Amino acid sequence: MKMITILCAALALVSCDRPETNGPTRIVSVASPFSPTVGIGLQISPQTLPIIRITTIACPLVPAFRTGFQLVVVPARDGSVFMDHVTLRLVDGSNIGGPAVTFPRPELNSMFGSTLVASTRAFAFQPQFGCLVAQPRLIAADVVFVDGAGDSRTVTVSASLQ
Repeated sequence: MKMITILCAALALVSCDRPETNGPTRIVSVASPFSPTVGIGLQISPQTLPIIRITTIACPLVPAFRTGFQLVVVPARDGSVFMDHVTLRLVDGSNIGGPAVTFPRPELNSMFGSTLVASTRAFAFQPQFGCLVAQPRLIAADVVFVDGAGDSRTVTVSASLQ
């Protein structure tokens, strides 16, 4: 029994993934006798995003900004998934979470028609962030996917801001 616990802990550790700034972040599929894991590839394209400064009434002294990118999703070979919700976070390097914008599934459906991903699919985003005091270095996307069985998985990917 102790050996099974150690094996499960090792598999859980190996399946973890961290956001990268130089390429796509992927969840690693690990075979487990207890629960199947579907691997989902995710990438922000391009990997370096422009910051387009805008002036708003709400932020007359501190600039707001917007950017644009595609979130490219590659589902596992063995099934399709739905993109359930997306949270975009700004990272300024201080290890303090910056502003975030969340797109729930109904909003994603109105933006893209459907969030079903049966083969490689790109979703275009043009988020706007306002009243930023610190210059963000990265944008991170936390994407929750739901498969046909109702199981959810979160994948995080990031890209540089310039």
